[in-house]
Amino acid sequence: MTRPVLVALRVLLIALLAAAIAAQLFAHSVAESALAPTPAVVVTALAIAAIVCVEIVIVCVWMLLGMVRDQRIFDEHGHSDRWVNAAIGALATAAAIGAATLVYLLLAGATETPAGVTIAILATVTAGAGAALALLVVVMRQLLHTAIQLHSELAEVV
Repeated sequence: MTRPVLVALRVLLIALLAAAIAAQLFAHSVAESALAPTPAVVVTALAIAAIVCVEIVIVCVWMLLGMVRDQRIFDEHGHSDRWVNAAIGALATAAAIGAATLVYLLLAGATETPAGVTIAILATVTAGAGAALALLVVVMRQLLHTAIQLHSELAEVV
């Protein structure tokens, strides 16, 4: 990967991390304006937990970019696996939090207002996107394993 691409990716990751932190800061205000006090507190806690999962994924991608830069991504000792597995776990956790938020909103009757419906839709999107991205990263991990194996075989031939 070229240096400009790595720099651009890191700049985007920093922007995403800043946006995630801002979302955490304003989560309670948004939930409080849309929901009753008790559901707002629960939804805020769940939203902050889901955003922490996003931040973990950003850190994992940052570390993997460092491995790409240093040409250690094809390390046979599985160092890249730790970061990929952490990203998969964080994405799956975010999906579970989104699903839990949706169930809570439905059980608490918070979907009776348009704002409550909007938050329920966001929870559904979070659950679906988290699950889809986790599965995508599982596929990408398998591709990385195949590339590592092929890289090792090629190194032996050369």
